[in-house]
Amino acid sequence: MLNPRWRALLGATLLAAPLLAATPAQAADAVLDQQVAVPAYFLPGNTPDYWNQLNTMTGKPGVVVANVANGPGNLAKPAYTSALSAAHAAGMKVIGYVDTGYFGTTGLAANRTRLGSPAVEDWRAQIQSDINKWYEFYGSSIDGIFFDQAQNACGPATGSETWVSLYREATAYVKAYHPGATTIANPGVSPAACYQDAADILVTFEGSYSSYQNRQAPYLPSAWEATADPKRIWHLVYDVPDAAAMATVIATSKADNAGYVYVTDDKLDNPWDTLPSYLSSQVTAAKGSGGAAPAKPATPAASLVKATSARLSWASAAYPGVVGYDVYQGSVKIGGTANLTPSATAFDVGGLTAATAYSFTVKARDRAGNVSAASTALAVTTAAASASAPTVPGKPVASNVGPTSVKLTWTASADSDSGDSVAFYDVFRNGVRELSLPGGLTSVNLGGLALNTSYGFTVRARDTTGRASAQTAATTITTTDPVPVTGAAAAMDENNATYQAQFNLPYSGHHVFIDTDADYQTGWSVNTIGAEYMIENNALFQKTGDPGQWTWTAVPGVTPLVSDAGGLYKWSVPSWLLTGAGLTHKIVFHGTDGDRNDYAANVLTVTAPSTPVAPIAGAVAAVSADSATYTAKFNLPYTTYHVFIDTDANYQTGWSVNTIGAEYMIENNLLFKKTGASADWAWSQVAGVSPLVSSTDGLYKWSVPLSQLTGTGNVQKIVFHATDGTRNDYAPSVISLTTS
Repeated sequence: MLNPRWRALLGATLLAAPLLAATPAQAADAVLDQQVAVPAYFLPGNTPDYWNQLNTMTGKPGVVVANVANGPGNLAKPAYTSALSAAHAAGMKVIGYVDTGYFGTTGLAANRTRLGSPAVEDWRAQIQSDINKWYEFYGSSIDGIFFDQAQNACGPATGSETWVSLYREATAYVKAYHPGATTIANPGVSPAACYQDAADILVTFEGSYSSYQNRQAPYLPSAWEATADPKRIWHLVYDVPDAAAMATVIATSKADNAGYVYVTDDKLDNPWDTLPSYLSSQVTAAKGSGGAAPAKPATPAASLVKATSARLSWASAAYPGVVGYDVYQGSVKIGGTANLTPSATAFDVGGLTAATAYSFTVKARDRAGNVSAASTALAVTTAAASASAPTVPGKPVASNVGPTSVKLTWTASADSDSGDSVAFYDVFRNGVRELSLPGGLTSVNLGGLALNTSYGFTVRARDTTGRASAQTAATTITTTDPVPVTGAAAAMDENNATYQAQFNLPYSGHHVFIDTDADYQTGWSVNTIGAEYMIENNALFQKTGDPGQWTWTAVPGVTPLVSDAGGLYKWSVPSWLLTGAGLTHKIVFHGTDGDRNDYAANVLTVTAPSTPVAPIAGAVAAVSADSATYTAKFNLPYTTYHVFIDTDANYQTGWSVNTIGAEYMIENNLLFKKTGASADWAWSQVAGVSPLVSSTDGLYKWSVPLSQLTGTGNVQKIVFHATDGTRNDYAPSVISLTTS
C-alpha cells in the first residue's frame, strides 16, 4: 500500500523523503555552499533602513523572510510593496511569514487564531487566508511561505502522523496554487524524520550563540540531518557578539550539514529586528568551494501516473559527488530531494491537470553547490479525469457574523464514480477562491473580512481527479461595525494595578500604555500621554532609549494577563513595579492588527499608593558550610512557594522559567529534580531532603546540600516564585550564585 506521506495533497507537489540507506562520506575537497537566509522582521523606511541595506549591498543573502504583522496584515502596504519588489529584483527569494500556532496542538492559550480558536480547522483556514494575502498584496515579489511555530513531533502518539500531515497539507496548498514556490517550516529544533517531506526547508536550530556552542537535547541535530540534502536545513543563531564568533558559527553549521544559515549579534526579545555589522562577511563565509559539477543525471522514469500526480524516479549517483537533486517541471524548479543512493531516488509530483502533457528534468548538486546539466527530459501525460463531477454542495448558510468573520455551513456533495470521492471543498469570496478544505469538512470559520462590508460566498466540490462541481448559489452577508474598544477601567492599591477593557475586534496587539509621572513629554507619546510602561498582550515593558523611538525592555518575571475570554481583557501588575514621579497615573488602552490603530474613548486617571508592596522582596542566595541557602520575603498569602535552580546556567536545559532552565525546584519543604522532556512539568522528589529552615512572617529560608544540586559549571541561576492558584509572582531579579 502506498505510504500516506507520498500521497498527493491538494494535487500539489510533495517532497521526496529519504530512504534509510547507508551513504559514504562527502568528498573532502568540497566545502559546503550555504545561503544566508535573513528573518527580516523590520519595517522598510525606518532609520536605519535595513531593507534598503539588504537590497543594495554587494554580496546579498539568498533568502529574506518578510513579516508585516505576524503575517501579511489585512492591507497591502506601499513601503513593503517597494521593498519586497526591490529584494526580489535583486535576486533574493522573498518569503512571506505565516504563523501556524502549532495548529493549536499545544493546548496553550497563546496558540489560538486571531479569532480566539485553538481548533485545527480554524488554524487551517487562517493559514490559507494568510498565504493568499501575501500573493494578493505583493504578487510576483513573493517566492514562497515561511511557516512559523511549527510542530516537531509527527503526531500526538507513537506511530501517528497527524501533526506532520498538517504541514504537508500546508505546503501542498502553497505549491498547488503557486508552482515553484519555496516553503519553510520552523520548529526551532530538529524535528522528527517524518518532517523531511513537510517543507522544502526546515529550521532545525533557532537559539543563542551560547546554546549553539553547547547544544543539548532537543537542540541537537537528528540522525537524519547528516545525510539529508543540505538545502533542507537552516540554522538561526542570535546573540553572536562579533565576526570571529560568527565565523565559528558558520563553521559549525557547515559541519552540521546546514545549507542555510543566519547569524546576528541582535538579542532577545526580538533578535531579528536589526542586521549585524558583519553581514557582508557572513555572506562571504557561507560560500562553498571545491568539488566539481556532477555528471548529468539519468533520465527519470514515471510511475503511479494519475490524473493530478505522478512519481518520478532515477538511478542515484555516488554520494560523494552528489548530495541532492533539483526537479524541474518545464523550466520551473518544483522541489529538491536528497540523494538516496544506493537506492533509486524518487520524487512525487502533484498539482497536475488531468489528460495533460508535461515535461520533467532533473539536475544534480554537489556539496559545494556545483550543478550538473539537466537530464534528458521525460514526457508524461496524466490520466483522464473521472467520468462525472461531484454533485453541487448545498448553498452555504451563514451564522456568527461578526466584524471580521463569518461561519459558513453547507450540506455535503456526493460523487457517483466508483472508487472516487469528494476530496476538497473550495470556498469562494466574491468569486475568488479563498479556501480549499478537506472533503470531510462541511463548515468553516472564515476571518480576515473588512468591517461593515458586504460579501458573497459560494462553495464547490472537487474529486480526487480534479473534476469540480458547479459553484453553489451565493450567500450574502454584511459584517458588523462595533465600537472597537469599550468598557475601559483601571484601579490601583498597595498590592496591584488592574486594567480591563473589551476589545471588539480581533487584534494581534492589545496594549495598556501607562504614564507614571503624568507628563506627556516623557516616555512614549501616545494619545496625549507619555507612557513609561506598556502592557502588550501578556508581557510588561518599560520604555528605554530615545523617547521618539519604539524601544522597550521586557520586565522579567511578569505575566500580567489574567483572562481574555470573549475579548474582555483583564490584567494585573504589582503596583511596586510601576515606578514614577508623583502618584497620578494616566492610562490609554489600544488595539492593533498591524493596520488599524484603535483607542478607548477616554484617557483614564488612577492614583497610585504612596507605599506599594512588592509581592516578593529581599531575594538572596549564598553558600554556607557546603550548602546553598535561599531566602526571600513573600508579602502575600500564597499557597505554594518555589525556588527554581538552574545548575548549568543554560536556559535551554531543564524547566524554562523566567529566562532560566531549572534542573531543580524547591516547592515548600520538598526538593525536586527535573525529569523527562524539557517542556513537560515532570519532576522527581529528591528523597531525604527537607530544605525549609523557617517561614516566620513570610520570610522563607531554605538550605540544600550542594552535593544534591549536581550540574555542569559552578554558577547557579535562581528564580523565586509563588502562587495562590491564580496569581504567579516572581522576585524582580534572577539571582546568580557562585558555588565554588
